[in-house]
Order: sequence, then C-alpha cells, then structure tokens
Amino acid sequence: MQDDVSRLVGVDWLTVTDVVDHGRWLGLEVELSARVGCCRWCGRGSLMVKDRDLVRIRDLPIAGRLTYLLWRKRRYRCEACERTFTETHPELPARQRVSARFRARLFERCRAGNAHAEVAREEHTTRYQVARAFEVGADQLQAARGRRPPRRLSLDEAAHRRRGELATVVSDLDRRRVIEVLDGRSRHVVELYLQQLPERYRRSIKVVSIDPHEAYRQAIKAQLPQARIVVDHFHLVRGANTALDVVRRERQRERRTRRPKGARRSGQHLSWRQDLFHSRHRLLRAREKLTARERLKLCELFEREPLLAEAWGLKEAFRSTYRAPDRAEAERRLDAFLAAVDRAQLPSFTAFAEGVSQWREEQLAYFEQPTTNGYAEGVINKIKLIKRRAYGLPTFAGFRKRAVIACG
Repeated sequence: MQDDVSRLVGVDWLTVTDVVDHGRWLGLEVELSARVGCCRWCGRGSLMVKDRDLVRIRDLPIAGRLTYLLWRKRRYRCEACERTFTETHPELPARQRVSARFRARLFERCRAGNAHAEVAREEHTTRYQVARAFEVGADQLQAARGRRPPRRLSLDEAAHRRRGELATVVSDLDRRRVIEVLDGRSRHVVELYLQQLPERYRRSIKVVSIDPHEAYRQAIKAQLPQARIVVDHFHLVRGANTALDVVRRERQRERRTRRPKGARRSGQHLSWRQDLFHSRHRLLRAREKLTARERLKLCELFEREPLLAEAWGLKEAFRSTYRAPDRAEAERRLDAFLAAVDRAQLPSFTAFAEGVSQWREEQLAYFEQPTTNGYAEGVINKIKLIKRRAYGLPTFAGFRKRAVIACG
C-alpha cells in the first residue's frame, strides 16, 4: 500500500508512511526507501541510526492543495571512525526547504514569461525561492545547451529602461533562438562581442540581418568581412510609408491655414479636411490589400489631391522592388524609383531616397539571401511583454538572463 501511494504521488524513491491533514496544507510523512550501506568517511559498513530529524520540504501541490514532505531524515554514526553524517538525495537538495521538482516548476513558470512576484503569489511561496529557482534553472539550462556555430545572425535593439537605454539582441535565425543580449547598441559594443567569439564561429556566419543602423554595419564589416549584410525590408518600407504620411500631413496643414475672410480664430477647425485625415490608414495600406470600396475612395481623393496621388505612386513603386523575381529586376525597379523621386521633388521622399541610396547594396542583397528580422521583432515584442508583467527589470543582468532564457 505504501508503494502504491509513493507511485501515485510520483516519489518512488520515498516511502510514504503517513498522510496528515493540517487543514491549510497537506503533509506526507516520508523516508528514503534505500538506506545508506557504508560510512561516507571511512567506507566501512558498521553504521547505526543516531537520530531521525524531521525536515519539512515544500513539494508539488496535490489536488490543488499545498503539500509538504515531512522527511524523517536519518543521521548515521559510524562505529569504526565514530563520525556522523546525514542521508541525502538529489531530489531533496541539502539545506533547502523546497524539492527539486517544485523548484523546476517555479523555473518553468518564470521561463514562460511570468513575473517573479506573480509566481510567488500564485504558488504561495516567497520571491526569494522563485528568484533562486530561476537562477539555478537558468544556469543548468545554459550549461546543457550546445553552442553550435550559427550561419545566419540577426541584430536588433530592445529598450532596457527608459531614457533611451537600449540593448542589442543577437539571435540565431536558423535555430530561432536568442544567443546573447548586449548592453548598448554602439559599434564598440557589437565589435567587442564579435571579437570574443571563437574563430570557427566567426567563419561560419554567412549572413547578418540588421536594421538600417550604421553602427551595426560598420561593426560587422570590421569583424565579419565574409558575412553578407542584409537590411530588413520592413524598416525600409516603413520609411516609404512615413514619407507618404508626411506629404499628407503637409497638405492638411495647408488646408487648415485657409480660413474664409472674416472667420473667427476659434472656428479655424471648420476648414479642416476630414477626408485627408480619414484616409491616413487607407493610404498606407498595401495596394493588393485594398478593397474595391477603398480603391474608389482613393481615386476620388487623388482627383482632388494630385500631389497625394504622386506620393502614393512613389510609395508603391518602392514596394514593387521587393516583388521582383531576381536581383537584376529589383535593381532596375529601384533605379526607376530613384529617378521618379528626383523628378517629383518631394522633400520627404528626397530625404528617404538619399537614405536608400546609402543602403543600396544591403537592400539588394535580400534577393540573394532572403533574410529578414521578423523573428527578432517577435522577440522584442515578447521582451516587452515580460517587462510589463514584471513592472520593469531594473538591472541589466536580470534583463539579459530573462531575455536569453525566455527566448533562447
């Protein structure tokens, strides 16, 4: 019967001698099934039980109730060397008041992104125990993970704290995991990290996907000359959308300044163009995703605002470069876009085209190595969620460990 209870609870290595209901919590009186055969110090077998101390250890809940193991811990005395020692077991760590499997439960909940205070409250334990479980589990997990050389890397920034304190998240795009989180996003920080990588790691990296950030590009060129740099196309398309929205807002400001003669200053909002404001999302939407009704609305707007029509055409012309079948066609479409921007003379698109020209090679590299920062952007969203649930991660060491364990 005792063996059946032990198997039911999941502690085959323990013998359950009694079950005590303490009202708020449940106590299982247990002892180790196997007794020590010889002395730990001299190796002889002349042992006698000197004492049986009672140790209370928190364990996994049973039927939703708090459960403690009341361990009758044997203390042995060797008759040969007259030294004493107590019995131990890996599942019941020495000098700890929680079992190994309960600590693993706390670690898995923290690894899933739950805040330490939230886990401690729901598991009816202390934040100290949760923090220690996370540290022990994180160290064991990082030691067990193999470090295979990556082939494709991704660099993206994440906000650690307010006031512009940014960190660089390094991800392996093939295995879809975070490798490291760096304190800062400067060229020096990234170069120092790449220098510390083993030589075989640096040689194995063939592609690096980055945002259009000059510090990342210079660091990669200096430390990974063989790697192909690919700029994430999402940020470039977003830049074209921003240039289009600037044109729309400029037209709206012009319309708002035209008040009828004799109109009161407090009524200047009456000249506000609602169609320009309400079309802001419609203008930024991809052409192939527009419905028939939205296309009709845009055509009516473009008849009244030909400048907006020209800006929208430039935005779609830039997007068409990523629908090209190969690099040669993409390069031709990009040159056509730059020529159209030069003819249009729209300040926002002129500034955007200058930036695109500086990243031309990295943009066209996408057609030879189709790599994006999509996974890295998902990681940044997950890090933001962890920070919100934890009400912030004040130290960079804690921020780095949570990000690497949760997304690694």
